[in-house]
Amino acid sequence: MQKDRNPWTWLPSLYFVEGLPYTIVMTVAVIMYKNLGLNNTEIALYTSWLYLPWVIKPFWSPIVDVLQTKKWWISTMQLIIGGAFAAVALTLPMDNFFKYSLAAFWIVAFTSATNDIATDGFYMIGLRDDQQAFFVGIRSTFYRLAMWAGQGGIVFLTGHFYKQYGDYKTIWATTFLGLGVAMISFGILHKIILPNKEVVRPQKEQEKGLKEVGIIFSQMCIILLGGWLINEFTGYNTSWTYLILGIAVGIFMVSDLKKKIKKNPEKMNSPILSFFNKKDLFNVIGFILLYRLGEAQLVKIATPFLLDDRAIGGLGLTNDDLGLLYGTIGLACLVVGGILGGMAIYKKGLKFWLVPMLLSINLPNIGYMLLAYFQPENLIYTGIVIAIEQFFYGFGFTALMMYMLYVSQGENKTAHYAVCTGFMALGMMLPGMISGYFQEFLGYSNFFILVVFSGIPAILMGFNLKIDQTFGLKD
Repeated sequence: MQKDRNPWTWLPSLYFVEGLPYTIVMTVAVIMYKNLGLNNTEIALYTSWLYLPWVIKPFWSPIVDVLQTKKWWISTMQLIIGGAFAAVALTLPMDNFFKYSLAAFWIVAFTSATNDIATDGFYMIGLRDDQQAFFVGIRSTFYRLAMWAGQGGIVFLTGHFYKQYGDYKTIWATTFLGLGVAMISFGILHKIILPNKEVVRPQKEQEKGLKEVGIIFSQMCIILLGGWLINEFTGYNTSWTYLILGIAVGIFMVSDLKKKIKKNPEKMNSPILSFFNKKDLFNVIGFILLYRLGEAQLVKIATPFLLDDRAIGGLGLTNDDLGLLYGTIGLACLVVGGILGGMAIYKKGLKFWLVPMLLSINLPNIGYMLLAYFQPENLIYTGIVIAIEQFFYGFGFTALMMYMLYVSQGENKTAHYAVCTGFMALGMMLPGMISGYFQEFLGYSNFFILVVFSGIPAILMGFNLKIDQTFGLKD
């Protein structure tokens, strides 16, 4: 062990690097593929699949917890992310760039999700309790700065250079090469500056963690092998087979776990598996999945809509317009909305604000419907809609975060919250996958009407959820 280092020397860069790959995979990749000529159906379907590592990351968190140290995982994952970014750059000049760049993004997604597990674990190990409370806002700030750097700064620069050189493939390849160098540099830096705060776990603990992860990965292998065999037998070559099979296996596992836990609670005494013994489990999972049903569709189509030519229903924005309006002004409004949402719950409690926040996250989507209908040429109108939607999204998203904290209360709150975040990611992944089909079938105006009405199921559930009146209130 070494003497404690001042957290200011390592925490800001650690959380900046946690946020950057996620932003690149979830937001910037959508913009890049739109610039390179892919249609909305392909973009929405395949980039939504990239949510999967964040959906299932709670289930391989034990292996990160018991094998090696968090510092080792952080530096190793960041080096791999850097290499994968460089691989994206190398694939873009190819004719079949989409297939190979998507494979590189899959590597980024899995290693980024693993880096998240290690980073959040290191935060709890590397800081005292009083320091954790002090730095919680600071880590969030640097995570948001990474989002700004990605969907604001990087997107703006690609638009600026496109006006000079007119070749998006070269510009994006150069961008990802630079991102690769930056991530490798961060990986080396964190290997040097992160304090050595833990030792490798004993062999028995490693074996226990590996056993639990092995069970989960065996189910994944069943899904992958079964999906491949079904596709081979039927002659189809589609990813939907794996999704449907995965949902079926997931429902069976949850039902089976509840029966086993009821018969023998001691047998299933696991932090993660105990989540599935909660009361009103299906209401809890259903509400988390449905809370952002509209937003999950909007987020995949909003940027293609803003970038598409006016002749086909878009607004014809350039990348630098998008980087300024969506990645800078919109992101600032998102942060402010989130802060005010937390303050509101602190004063009145989660129960009071749940339905109003659900309304706030869905009603502003009407603005996109109006943009699609009127197609204003003045950027001020577009900027106002983006600012309002992002502000109320940040405000309303607070209720979901607090609800997940509420249902995670108890002995295993850390593991249960991780499971909730997995379902939250699944709630973004599934609707996002089909949003491209709906948009191309309905057109932009009707699609945004669908997005608005998609908020109704969660609002109806919100009226009937059992929540302690005092939860979230100041003492």
